[in-house]
Amino acid sequence: MLIEDTIMSPGEHVDRVGAAVSPSHVRQWTFAEFAVTSTFVDGGSGFALHRHEEDQLAWMASGSMEVSVGSDRWHLRRDHAAWIPTGVLHEMRFTEPGELVSAYVDQRHRPSPEGWNRARVLTLDPLAGALLRYLAAEGRRETRRQECFGLLSDLIAEAPVSREVVALPQDPRARAIAVALLAAPDDDRDLDAWAAQEGVSAKTIARAFVSDTGRTFREWRVRARLHVAVGLLVQGAPVHEVALAVGYDSVSSFISAFRSRFGMTPAAYAGRTREIDV
Repeated sequence: MLIEDTIMSPGEHVDRVGAAVSPSHVRQWTFAEFAVTSTFVDGGSGFALHRHEEDQLAWMASGSMEVSVGSDRWHLRRDHAAWIPTGVLHEMRFTEPGELVSAYVDQRHRPSPEGWNRARVLTLDPLAGALLRYLAAEGRRETRRQECFGLLSDLIAEAPVSREVVALPQDPRARAIAVALLAAPDDDRDLDAWAAQEGVSAKTIARAFVSDTGRTFREWRVRARLHVAVGLLVQGAPVHEVALAVGYDSVSSFISAFRSRFGMTPAAYAGRTREIDV
């Protein structure tokens, strides 16, 4: 279900997600200068084009989402967060069930005037994720909440802008292929076969991927497979099962590709995730 609206206030995602969210699974606490919401969403639900009266940091603590801002489209999991400034139209679609955690803050409290008036994807430090979940929990003392928010603000200010996120092509035919590969990363059809399915030439699709994502089709598919692998690892799937599920013939080649992308083995990544969730 896609929810339509234009302007939302802090936490209004919670109020307007309708059947996509069970009221018993929504937590919301509003503080003096910021708000943090935690919302459990169903796959296939989302929010149509809308904007907020505050800056928003949107993070999927679990599951995944597509965020569209202008011509940019990103597919995000828990290792990235979307920064969406005040008044910027954006759309969210949840491609898997999970938990959306959002922080809202007045634009006067941005890390700096430079650059933060544009939407961007940030590489989220594990500590920042832990703080977001802490702030979206019940029964925290006000002084502790303020201290945690101050630390979170520092981490966000220092968070690198990600150019490694899985971007989705703007071309509708290339985007259809990208979405299909995210849904079935073990589909090993080559570019010619995918292009034929869309009724266009392989060169057309190849150009669209490079133009819209900055990566060749082959490079994009490797990144997409590892992106899906992260979600499976977070859910507790064994490494050997994840390797097969995302299209790798051998566990060793999967581990090598994963280490090259994330700087650690899949098992180490999954272990770090469990530590954060404790």
